[in-house]
Amino acid sequence: MTGRRRLAAVALAACLLGALTGCPTPVDRAPEPSATPTAGDALPARPTGASVDLPAYAGPPPGAPPSRGPLRTVVAAVNLTPATPGVFARTAAAVAAPGGRAYVVLTPSDRRLPQSLVTVDATGAITAVVPMPRVDDVWGMHVLGDGTVAVTGQLTSGGTTGYGVEVADPSSGALRATVAVPAETGTVSALGTSALGGSTLYLFLSTGTADGGSERLLALDVPTGRVLADRDLAGDVGAASLQPAGRQLGGLVPRPGGGVTLVFDAAPTEEVTARIPTLLAFDARLDPAGEPVRATDLSEGAEIQAVAGTADGTVFLLVEVDEGTWVLAIPDGGGAGPLLGQFQERIYNYALVVEPAQEWALLPHPEGVLSRDLRTGDVAGPLRFRCGPRLDVQDLQPGADGFGAVAIGECDDPREDTQMLWLLGP
Repeated sequence: MTGRRRLAAVALAACLLGALTGCPTPVDRAPEPSATPTAGDALPARPTGASVDLPAYAGPPPGAPPSRGPLRTVVAAVNLTPATPGVFARTAAAVAAPGGRAYVVLTPSDRRLPQSLVTVDATGAITAVVPMPRVDDVWGMHVLGDGTVAVTGQLTSGGTTGYGVEVADPSSGALRATVAVPAETGTVSALGTSALGGSTLYLFLSTGTADGGSERLLALDVPTGRVLADRDLAGDVGAASLQPAGRQLGGLVPRPGGGVTLVFDAAPTEEVTARIPTLLAFDARLDPAGEPVRATDLSEGAEIQAVAGTADGTVFLLVEVDEGTWVLAIPDGGGAGPLLGQFQERIYNYALVVEPAQEWALLPHPEGVLSRDLRTGDVAGPLRFRCGPRLDVQDLQPGADGFGAVAIGECDDPREDTQMLWLLGP
């Protein structure tokens, strides 16, 4: 760890996630890049120092919407069992919708059965359930401008199996599917993620075959399913990492002017476990928008655990280090900056939501969720779901208006492995 970040770590070491009410975070400058890597020699050389030559995160941007404060209310706790009577189905993904609603994809354990797209209203009532062909390994779920829902991942359409998107009407069940990339013969692994920017859906795909594999970034016009751009990422990823991005994928965040930022742990040396959280930005045509941005120095030993984005393109990271978990932020077009917070909790650092005001962040907690002030390090909560004896919060997603959040998970009440959705508010 660099000297300046070490000072921040000492000051924040007592801030245990969920154990204390919080402590202030000192304002520290970005770390200096190391002259030489300390976790293996770069062979061939890849940069290993943090990107400190770009503008650093300086806090919430001018004109950001006002904060509504930490989330303190469980608006609704929804038992999803009635959506699939007589069939056990697990929650694959959820997304918030306008008006306080949410949509959920349920996947039956019986693979012969289709998935279900479930509509939950603002009161927590299940108002519609429509079948949809299976999307294996759901990458993402997005609400489109016309009220339909896009689900990305591996799917089959017209006899073709591959990777793309299913768009479903949650009321009528009308569906259209687009296989953007047909599966190659001999594919042994496929990883992906997606992001929505306006009417453009961005897909990142990393596949492995006996001969090697490939990584691609695609832009799809959602209304027509037409592929607008398709970029081979071998050169872009190779400029920062000796390993594919998909093996250490963090996420995909839309940029305000179009395009996306791909976030992953780069391996710049032959020591594959030595990694640097790295950002690759692309414009609306999928042309590179600058050089790879390294959020940390190699010697800090950081690995991405969760990624969140805000409307101005700022990427927020939860990264695990020896001392616990750090909160970092990289502005669109910017570089490495100050440590926004540190906590020792490692088990519950796998999901993150940041409000539009960029003041409060939401993370999982053993009893529900916890809000954290990104300016001071103060902690509010936990917001308890009162779900026992065992609770498993699996994912968090932001509210449709940017405020509030939805959470999915499992609860042993009223029965073991009950699939749950929670609607959360200020």
